[in-house]
Amino acid sequence: FLEVTPGVTARSFDQGAGGQVYMLRGTDIENHVTQVDGADMGSFRQNWAGQYTGLSTEAVDDVQVKTGGADASSPLGVGVVMNIATPSGTNVLKGASGVAFTARGWNGNNAAPGESPAIVSNFMTDVSAGGPIARDRAWFFGAFRYARRDTGIARDQKQLADLKGLVPSFNAFDNQSRNEYYYVKGTAQLSPQHQVYAFYQFDRNPDESNWAYNGQKLDVTAFGGNGVGSRLTSIWGQSATTKVLVAYNDKSINGVPGVWDKYPGQGPSRQVYDSAFLSAGRLTGSGFLAQLDNLISRPVDASGKLTLSADLTWYKRGWGGSHEFQTGVYLQPVLKLVTTTTYANGGFAQEDVVLRQAGNAASGVVPFRRRIYDQETLVTRDTMAKDYAFYVQDGWKPNDRLTINAGIRFDRVSNRDRLFNVMVQDAWEIGPRFGTTYVLTKSGHDVVRAGWGRVHDVPNAFYLGTAGSNTSGYRDEYDNNLDGVFETVLAQPASSRISSDRQIDPDRHQPFIDEWLVGYRRQFPGQLSLDVSLVNRAYKDRPALVGINGIYNGSVFAGYRDVTQNEIYLVTNNKWNWFQYRGLEFTVSKRTPALQLLGSVTRNWQHIEGTWQPNDPASFIQPSAFPNDKGLGTIRGNVTNSLAGDADIRSPSWQKYGLRMGGAYVGPWGLVLSSNLSLMSGPYSGPVVKRIAAPDPQFGPPTVVLSNGRVVSNPLATTVRFAYDNRGEGQVKAPNFFVWSLRMGKDFRFGPRKLQVAFDIFNLTNADAYQQFKTGGNQIYSPNFAIKGDGTYQGQSRQFARAGQLSVRFQF
Repeated sequence: FLEVTPGVTARSFDQGAGGQVYMLRGTDIENHVTQVDGADMGSFRQNWAGQYTGLSTEAVDDVQVKTGGADASSPLGVGVVMNIATPSGTNVLKGASGVAFTARGWNGNNAAPGESPAIVSNFMTDVSAGGPIARDRAWFFGAFRYARRDTGIARDQKQLADLKGLVPSFNAFDNQSRNEYYYVKGTAQLSPQHQVYAFYQFDRNPDESNWAYNGQKLDVTAFGGNGVGSRLTSIWGQSATTKVLVAYNDKSINGVPGVWDKYPGQGPSRQVYDSAFLSAGRLTGSGFLAQLDNLISRPVDASGKLTLSADLTWYKRGWGGSHEFQTGVYLQPVLKLVTTTTYANGGFAQEDVVLRQAGNAASGVVPFRRRIYDQETLVTRDTMAKDYAFYVQDGWKPNDRLTINAGIRFDRVSNRDRLFNVMVQDAWEIGPRFGTTYVLTKSGHDVVRAGWGRVHDVPNAFYLGTAGSNTSGYRDEYDNNLDGVFETVLAQPASSRISSDRQIDPDRHQPFIDEWLVGYRRQFPGQLSLDVSLVNRAYKDRPALVGINGIYNGSVFAGYRDVTQNEIYLVTNNKWNWFQYRGLEFTVSKRTPALQLLGSVTRNWQHIEGTWQPNDPASFIQPSAFPNDKGLGTIRGNVTNSLAGDADIRSPSWQKYGLRMGGAYVGPWGLVLSSNLSLMSGPYSGPVVKRIAAPDPQFGPPTVVLSNGRVVSNPLATTVRFAYDNRGEGQVKAPNFFVWSLRMGKDFRFGPRKLQVAFDIFNLTNADAYQQFKTGGNQIYSPNFAIKGDGTYQGQSRQFARAGQLSVRFQF
């Protein structure tokens, strides 16, 4: 359903694990709200739509999607607000059982000779049943899915050659997934006026998530967990209804025992670079090629979310028309996340190495940087947040043509860092919402609408922040001349309660959007409709870390005020710049008894308003380069150094246009044909950077000796520069993404029973677009730069090759 939603962009996982990620109008993957039967099943860790909550398709009865103009009753979230309605049992026993199968040989090959394609072999089974517990009083429903998937990792010729040069025994391997989804629900009619339901949902998704540059199987991401919910719905007289709900979930990552120990790794994680250059007094790798031997660290998250809600709706005629008043409370007293991090190899976790001969992976490697942590295992995060909300709203109809919706939502969002016993955030978030709809003609075929609202973002661990990093202390050792002696040592003291590298802004609050939209809908004969919308969003007060410990004499770095720490950051909101989005969206739909069609076209424009954050090195070195109208980066914020060389490259949300079409036709003799088509412009590389020969002395020496004798790097001594006059100019656009899929099937009926047989063809044209840039894809000096010397494009995460899937489903 997200694939055909206007304004939504999508791409495959970074790691090629076989799934999709979804963004809406510049949002990121964790800005969505995922509800099952009204209960919040989004993980507090990340709220990643569709990944932390796995369901059998048999458990999906209908889906409601809100992408704009959300009313005051909608939970906080600037992405898609979706509610998945599941079936309920009836007085008749009903059920279904089916399998879907893709053999490895049913895949095409959209890779060039000598490259490995992204292909999949898959076996999936779904079973469901529902029926009476006590006739006319109580019913049950349950669904189960098991999925076994092997996913090929797309690698180009260079990646394969590099891995074979670095690891002579290397053989290409797949990512494997073995997933289980459970769902069970009970419904009871307590009386004609009162109905209650309760459900339990569990999913286990250990997906191997190795990247194209992994030299061996190192990584697995185990999504999932438990979810429970119950709601009582009541009717009071002729004009009032109430709903009371309680829900809890512990959706997270890597909390399933017996997963990580299958991928032990050996020694430090070796990060392999094609070359290295001196910048800010330390050797810096360029052209990332591979990760070998181990992961740097392995996190285990334990999260929980408790939701209590109640609302009252009162229907009133009179008072200048009719009214639908609604008020309610939405309470989340438990929003917790505890992260335990284990660093590899007893603390000597990372070793950066460079090829002896650039461009020749078989020439061997030379270490140039080592990172040694003081501890092997520690709790790196312990967050307890709360969201207490109430709202009021009114849907007023002065007459049959005009509807006015007005409401306001108050959320008290707080977050305590329990490691430091510090309140990181405690603020009221006030969100007024207003919308109006007017029917232009008596026939009701022409409707205009407009709305404005302030919508704050969903409370999740990614945005709420911490009082301190609470990382282990570590030291970085550099061999700047590659002679085998690590002569430069830069130490980072461990964070502690006494001296943390964070200070909290007492006025910190949730980021938000100011959104307005206008739209027009026309109903044509033959159940054909056209909708045109203009949407404008300003992403305000994003999370920010602002350096406050650095000493700058004009444009010269002179050291740190607190010499026991490097940079200390103020945890605050970014009031200096914001992302501006504007989108024009067209939606066409047609529905007849035999035919359903849905299509959308989206064209959007984006740019960044404002100026640099304080003490961003770019504000000293290239202040005039601020404008950007292409790949803006993530709304997660917290960028501290725009000239790091890799800033703002993760921009899959910022795509200029998208076209989606889907349709289904039910013909004679039980024939079923359906198809969907997606065309999206490729994402942008983010600001393109180059390298100068040596640091500019006007910004100070490469390293500075503090008053306590400690040597620190000068952040202004970087040799990285924006390649053009501003950050938007010269950005590389990835190839357009096109996929067309087709289903052909036949339904066989045997009285009330039905057998469905279908064959799907995914990516019918075998298109081969890369959906992501390589690390360093925005760096002109990197061999991974998106445009190769011969003018051709290079990237990673190639779309999946053409594949066939056979499915059989029996329904009774």
